[in-house]
Amino acid sequence: MRKFKIPIADLIREYNFLKREIQKEFRDCFKTHDWVLGSKVTIFEKHVAKYLRTNYAIGVASGTDALVLSLKALALKLKRREFFDKKDEIITTPLTFIATVEAILRSGATPVLVDVDYDTFNISPFKIKEAITKNTVGIVCVHLYGLGCQMSEILKVAGENNLFVLEDTAQAFGGVYKGKKLGTLANLGAYSFFPSKNLGCYGDGGLIVTNDRKLAELVRVLRNHGQQKRYHAKYIGYNSRLDSIQASVLLAKLNYIDKFNKKRREIAQKYHQGLEGLKEIKIPLEPKDSIHTYHLYTLKVLSKRNQLLQFLNSKGVDARIYYPVLINKMEAFRSCVVKKRLENATILSKQMLSLPIHPFLKEEEIDYIISLIRKFFRR
Repeated sequence: MRKFKIPIADLIREYNFLKREIQKEFRDCFKTHDWVLGSKVTIFEKHVAKYLRTNYAIGVASGTDALVLSLKALALKLKRREFFDKKDEIITTPLTFIATVEAILRSGATPVLVDVDYDTFNISPFKIKEAITKNTVGIVCVHLYGLGCQMSEILKVAGENNLFVLEDTAQAFGGVYKGKKLGTLANLGAYSFFPSKNLGCYGDGGLIVTNDRKLAELVRVLRNHGQQKRYHAKYIGYNSRLDSIQASVLLAKLNYIDKFNKKRREIAQKYHQGLEGLKEIKIPLEPKDSIHTYHLYTLKVLSKRNQLLQFLNSKGVDARIYYPVLINKMEAFRSCVVKKRLENATILSKQMLSLPIHPFLKEEEIDYIISLIRKFFRR
């Protein structure tokens, strides 16, 4: 059997495909010389707002900043001060990247971790409801791997308890829930444009979207040192401005996002079919009311997960675990998190395995990965 070298994402193939468009956008940038919050950023914000069908889109410096600024804007609107109190609780998932909980702590609030749904990997609306106390102020739901959370149920719980909802959409740009783009269903949506994301730039970049004019105004001020006008800071803000080079890359890629996400879904179907019948594996679930973007194609491996990972890596397949350590198990967060029972998240952390998936994955590479997994479980 021929041995391949297959990365989990392939930005070189993507660049070769988009080279002409990206270089044109760069040339435009060099002509205007407005490098930070310049015309390219304004054009991108307009185009991405139209694509997402939202009223306001604000470019920021990273996905982490998108979360932090969203929470700070919420604090200013709801509490009329720049930070939440430590007693204020914000409910989220333990099965996420560090930035989700980091942002809650930086906003001054206390993160409350609740369990996830075993089938979808996403936060459980039932567990959210169980965890609400008189100190709960909001929910940060993470659309993990590209699949939307059960937003109808989450928004219902939030409405009944007067809570805000922030969508962490870092992994789900272009995903859909009941006909609406993920990130546009709640008070605010936060996106990451880290290079490996479905829509990624060539450095760090992020986006905040909302239909709330007041929140949009606050975010725009906060991203630029809290200034309402130059040298007049009203709030303690951040240097969190999307730059023109990154906006140029995003403009070139935005035209292809639906095509690229469609290709990811086609590859996922090939994995589904090729791995069907293996009792040691459960393929990702996609509810009928959702369109999964497959930022990551994540299996549940019911036995010998670590051995399978090592086997695939030894054969040139860049399979990975997202995320091997739950947030509550990390030293930095042990004293900060109010821990609820996390049975499903604990089980999933021992079963999850992500396979390479990107729009430029070749048929022979998909077949190779499937054949290796089947070979492993026949041994």
